[in-house]
Amino acid sequence: MNIKIGGATLAVILTGMLVALGVSECQRGPLNPEVADGTSDEQKTWLTIEHRIRRYDPALTEVIRNGPQTLTVRYRPGVPPESDDAWVADLLRIVGHGLAALNNAPGGKQYTHVTVQARRLADDDVELVYDMRGFDAIKTQRDGYTTFASQPRRLTFNAAALTQLKAECRNPNTRGFYPEFCERVRTATARD
Repeated sequence: MNIKIGGATLAVILTGMLVALGVSECQRGPLNPEVADGTSDEQKTWLTIEHRIRRYDPALTEVIRNGPQTLTVRYRPGVPPESDDAWVADLLRIVGHGLAALNNAPGGKQYTHVTVQARRLADDDVELVYDMRGFDAIKTQRDGYTTFASQPRRLTFNAAALTQLKAECRNPNTRGFYPEFCERVRTATARD
């Protein structure tokens, strides 16, 4: 079946896509934060990194600098997903794009270790630790941000969160889309 699209139709489609992308970006606010006059370059860099990570999604509520190469990002979804099996998808998508925002921010590449403290049932009941040095190799692949987010160097859970995540990963959709993550969940043990 051959489908032919004329130049005018293609222009309308592309314009619609650009408008949709622009609206989405406008809803997130400016790419760079407003900073007061006299703010040091180092502080501007940090404020930009923090702003860009949090700008991606309101569920990324806090960014904490732990050292010259380490960050902690807190993931706190405001409303529960419509179904339990959506939690893994939302977490990995949002965390992946938050890590991309860090990687693309000026000075962001200096942070090579990122810990994500996530909320499944209670604050910090899920912890994912990423080694960002492998990020550039994966990010260019299709769904690369989510793929990277689904492969943390280390992940830990409290007992209740692990029980729910194991049940969620038994869902064929979740397991099919995130096989590496679900395999790690399947073999994980709960922290004390």
